[in-house]
Amino acid sequence: MNVYWASYILAIKKIIKNKQMKYPLLFLAAICWLLSCNNSSNLGKTNEDDDSSADRVSTRDSVVVVDSITAADTTSAIMPGEPVIQVTVPAETLPVARLVRTITSDMQSVNVTITDLDVGQLRINISHSKPDANIRISQIVKPDGSTDGPFGQQLVYDIKQKGNYTLIINKSNMASGSQTGDVFIALER
Repeated sequence: MNVYWASYILAIKKIIKNKQMKYPLLFLAAICWLLSCNNSSNLGKTNEDDDSSADRVSTRDSVVVVDSITAADTTSAIMPGEPVIQVTVPAETLPVARLVRTITSDMQSVNVTITDLDVGQLRINISHSKPDANIRISQIVKPDGSTDGPFGQQLVYDIKQKGNYTLIINKSNMASGSQTGDVFIALER
């Protein structure tokens, strides 16, 4: 028997014998529970007699912490595994561009990238085939990588730097309703 266990048992017997404890079994159970929680003598041990690495098991748990700011993809704004509907619109096709895309999942988004957009105003209007659909302009990703948003379904945005702008269109998590169906996107300069 372990020396530590023997000393704990002797201390418990002494307390019970002197009748200093009102509930000796409860005290004994608490001591055993504490000792079993703190017993780390078997953690991380492997069977050294067995040379096969397939039979070795580590009893330690591991936790991976991911920083959402550095690990997240700021251009997708969707759950992993869902396809993003990518659309590229060259700025020279503006002053007016009208697009129709179909969203098939509530976790999907439409990313519209406008290439070589010059300084000025950009008018964006989105609508849905269903009048009660949950759809909005979630973010605008600027050429320097910074983002702006969220917005509603109509927006007049001041373009202050030349480059590629990405509009992320998907549902609002703060509202109910589905976003599945046809999305109509109008871009004007």
